[in-house]
Amino acid sequence: YTYRAPVSSTSSEQWCPNSYPSTEMAASDESPMVRPTVQELTAAGVEEPPRQYVLPEQDRHGDLLAADEFPEPTPLIDLSRLTDADEAERLRAALQTWGFFLATNHGIEDSLMDAMMSVSREFFRQPAEEKQKCSNLVDGNGKDYQVEGYGSDKVVSEDQVLNWSDRLHLRVEPEGERNFAKWPSHPESFRLLTSLP
Repeated sequence: YTYRAPVSSTSSEQWCPNSYPSTEMAASDESPMVRPTVQELTAAGVEEPPRQYVLPEQDRHGDLLAADEFPEPTPLIDLSRLTDADEAERLRAALQTWGFFLATNHGIEDSLMDAMMSVSREFFRQPAEEKQKCSNLVDGNGKDYQVEGYGSDKVVSEDQVLNWSDRLHLRVEPEGERNFAKWPSHPESFRLLTSLP
């Protein structure tokens, strides 16, 4: 589950990086820098995405469409029919053109998906202190970053463009490689739901 905070526009010209009480720390050599999470920025009243989250004009693709402008709907792939040549070809085409698809007939109960979304939302609604217990920064100061855990992108330079999202990345499979130190203990149902087969 990835939290994406709403913003009023994509311009950041008037946003001043020093106007937010930053947790940013100077990086030494190749150490990542710590930045506030997207939820912290939005809670602080930031109305425009900071410059680090805005792709420079020269790097933007002018031919990108908004979601409601797409000429066709997001591809639907029936996972129960992947042995059919036609469905396998639709999957290949979806991945080559769209890069993603919506899966149907995947065998996961709607009630389990709904419960997982609910408990994920509960996790992201917790105070920052509680979420930071699962931080993807090993030592809290940004020198030891790992993909698994709660946080954002690894920040290695001031001019790096970041994703406008906070995430909780957890390894689920193989089961023996689960790092429960990064798994939330609150909400209490989180570990139960995410460990179901």
